[in-house]
Amino acid sequence: MSELAIYWVFAGAFLASMVAIGAYQFIGLRTVDDRGERAFDFWIGEGTVPGWWTAASLAAGWLLLGWMTWQMYLWYAYGLGAIWIFTIPWLLCTVGLLFVPKLFRRFPGVSIPEILRFRFNRMTQTLLGPVQSFAYLTWLAAEIYVLSAVLSKPLEVGIVTMAIIVSITFGIYVTMGGFRSVLRTDLIQFVCAAIMLVALSVFGIMEAAALSGGFGQIVAQINETPPVYADHFWDWDSPGYSYMFASLLIYTPGFITLQGAWQRVMATSTETEAQKGMWWNVTFNVIIVVLMPTLIAVAALVVFPPVGGEIPSEVGSFGYFIFSSMITELFSNPIVAGALIVALMGMALSSVDTYVNVCAMNLTKDVLEPLVFERYDVSGQARLNTGRAVTAGFIGISLLWAFEFPGLFDMYFLSSALISATTAVATFSAFSKKPTTLSAYLAIIFGTVGIFLFFFLGKYEMLGWLPTWLTNSGLAYGVIGLALSIIGIFVGIAFGTPPSDRVLARYDGSYYSGRREMYELNQQLKQEEKEEREEAAAAPSA
Repeated sequence: MSELAIYWVFAGAFLASMVAIGAYQFIGLRTVDDRGERAFDFWIGEGTVPGWWTAASLAAGWLLLGWMTWQMYLWYAYGLGAIWIFTIPWLLCTVGLLFVPKLFRRFPGVSIPEILRFRFNRMTQTLLGPVQSFAYLTWLAAEIYVLSAVLSKPLEVGIVTMAIIVSITFGIYVTMGGFRSVLRTDLIQFVCAAIMLVALSVFGIMEAAALSGGFGQIVAQINETPPVYADHFWDWDSPGYSYMFASLLIYTPGFITLQGAWQRVMATSTETEAQKGMWWNVTFNVIIVVLMPTLIAVAALVVFPPVGGEIPSEVGSFGYFIFSSMITELFSNPIVAGALIVALMGMALSSVDTYVNVCAMNLTKDVLEPLVFERYDVSGQARLNTGRAVTAGFIGISLLWAFEFPGLFDMYFLSSALISATTAVATFSAFSKKPTTLSAYLAIIFGTVGIFLFFFLGKYEMLGWLPTWLTNSGLAYGVIGLALSIIGIFVGIAFGTPPSDRVLARYDGSYYSGRREMYELNQQLKQEEKEEREEAAAAPSA
């Protein structure tokens, strides 16, 4: 059997197993008798996941192939200076998540917009839902493109064809089983990704040491052909101060409020298990998400060094081929290489399934539910069917977006800046009892408009009136959008109506456990909200 045939046998078997898991979760979902609860379950799972599983699922969901590729590319291009663009914001994110269970497990929302609904109102939910959906659609498109580009080389198939194959696969199992499928496949994909990352890290560094004349000579060897945008490997400020500052500022808040992370925190069996999960998450992220890709990038600087200050074809633009090139370079046995290619596929699928679920949830739960389902008392089965249809629809949208792919820098910076300037600011404001509903409105509106307006002004070089240090970063839109959003919070405090005692009392409520208790509390809070609206409507005529 040829190497190509072996690779396709591995890939086909893996994809088929993912679809089988989706079919099994489809059957499991049907065992939930209450149709309304079944539709709720589609977005949150059974709510019985222990802490360690939550952390493994979260780490798998964060092992975005495009994200890891980009992280490796940053180290390949900037050396130590890459820490400011990715490593430090990511580590701050994992620390920040430690505080989420203690505060927000009292607000039984499936999505962050729904959580904020219980602190502000449901219009906040409908404003923020589409913004989040767009941001994560961008991540989803980036993942599909990078996965297809990476796999197209060893599997010898076109990028478009590969994108269609993987999209149909994860589309089927997520559409059938919803978040249940995501949680179940994540564990398998986490193991696959960990095995691949360990193999490439260990054997990559060993190969780099062999080429350099010893482990202690690796950095010296790198410095002979240094990272593309750095003078040497330890060039800690290689990106430039304005770029470093802007990256930290616009990335960190958004990272802490990533929807996929909060969704798993809310789905964990108990608040205690959720807290354990976030500690496990720190461990998994430091070792697997941050350290191992960094070691692979270091090895790549020796195995595939820059040529004349240019990135070699084995690495590819934005580092698209680092993973596949390292696999074929380090492992000549086609069975081993085929298994690692499957692991690479698993790592990518663990992210794309998360983000198609998130995109569909933000549109279904945060827009259709408050504006249509609740108003017209739509049945639970119709809600579930709509959720599945929206999920399938996002597969097609993400494919179209992926084929118009503008590159990792714009994709990740724009979407991350948008999350920071809207979701993060509105969510952080909930830690205080002073922000009003107007604060949430203005933060979301000012942040969204500011990000897009200044992004396009920057694209057309119309920001010359701003300080040079800010425009030089290329990220002025993110800094300004974040600043405008924060201003919106304080304007809302000054002119908005303070939250009612009933809303503030929710901070002193009980933590929920499991999906059933979460669902019941979710319905209770929505009923309270309805009563408040009815009281407010009746007040003028009294």
